[in-house]
Amino acid sequence: MQPSYKEALIGWALSARAITFTEYDAIVSNEEDWWIKKCAFRELNSELFGAATYTDFVNRRMRDAEPEVARIAAARLIDGKLRLQRPYGDVESTAKHGLKAARVIRSVGQPDSRINEILAYILSRQQTAYNWKAFFGSAHAHAERMTIFLKRNREVNIDAFLVQLDSWCDEVFSHVYLRLKPGKTRPNYGSALTDSNLLIQLPQLMNAFHRLHKLRLESTTAHPRSQKSGAATRRLKHSDFRAIQKDLVVAFDELEAKISP
Repeated sequence: MQPSYKEALIGWALSARAITFTEYDAIVSNEEDWWIKKCAFRELNSELFGAATYTDFVNRRMRDAEPEVARIAAARLIDGKLRLQRPYGDVESTAKHGLKAARVIRSVGQPDSRINEILAYILSRQQTAYNWKAFFGSAHAHAERMTIFLKRNREVNIDAFLVQLDSWCDEVFSHVYLRLKPGKTRPNYGSALTDSNLLIQLPQLMNAFHRLHKLRLESTTAHPRSQKSGAATRRLKHSDFRAIQKDLVVAFDELEAKISP
């Protein structure tokens, strides 16, 4: 559906009171287009679904990985003099600056890790509170820096993004391997992704990471020619990412559910 048409339908449904809050919340929460999510605020007000529901929705949208959506939510909170739900450490970084300028909060502070925020953004995934700092330990600064480059390339160079995402997943997997096979020396990444014992424990993660790794091998950014066939590699496209995006979301859901940080 064309974004402007979809946004207009959402606006009409709200103004005509032809949609429930549960339906509206599901549409906005699951929407991948940041522009639609942003515009979905246009017809929303506290009278439609009640002040408490409106306040809760605005607070949750301030935790959105898309900065502009979070900033609009923060502006709604400030203008409506709504209650800020605490703790507010997981509020999107730029939205915090707006809250500080309006004296809603005293300081922006430094997040323990930006990985949750960036992972939610690059995969269009619900942001979680997983403790990546504990997961990576002393390697956290490097892993976080890698995700910052991932976010940049997600916006400008999908081929480089997919190659770097595979590298980041390699780093993630090395820490998973240490936890599940302590004392064992991990083989090269491609071989490790076929480990039968790990396939039993983390089937979704192993499958998604393996698909991403095979995709990387097709990229001109990674290799000039296929290491197996010798054929020329190609530039990876957005359609390549979309084909594995949902599997990657499920993979990280599985990791966070099964691997204690």
